[in-house]
Amino acid sequence: MGLVIRDDPPKVIDMTGREWGPAIDGTALSIRTMPRDSARDPAVLSVVIRNNGAAQKRFTVPGWMFFYHAEVTRQDGSAAPLTAYGKQVLKPERQTEKIDVKLGPGDAQETDLPVAALYEMREGGPFKVVVSCLLPDGTLRSNEIVV
Repeated sequence: MGLVIRDDPPKVIDMTGREWGPAIDGTALSIRTMPRDSARDPAVLSVVIRNNGAAQKRFTVPGWMFFYHAEVTRQDGSAAPLTAYGKQVLKPERQTEKIDVKLGPGDAQETDLPVAALYEMREGGPFKVVVSCLLPDGTLRSNEIVV
């Protein structure tokens, strides 16, 4: 019996029509909802961090779930609370993973963020969503979307 190793093709990030938040030192953040089969499917965000600068960016993040912070706001302006699942997943003691990120000039990384699984989004919508992350140069904020 032999061992077959297969390389998956690199994921292609769809940048078409993306809106971006304000850049910090050439790095920008963009969010938009992933396509859903029906309106009843929970919302998942595509979060893209991109290096628009001329120099390579290197930083260490505390795992993608703890790196990105979603601000989910109801129509009345109040913050949507975490779901029971969100409370468990985002417990500080679960923050054990460290990931080294290297973004060359023009490079981007995409993360799927299950925002509707983490935040109560069944009532009080539509919701405004902004995602932020802490970089060595400051807090990077995405564009705002309505879900």
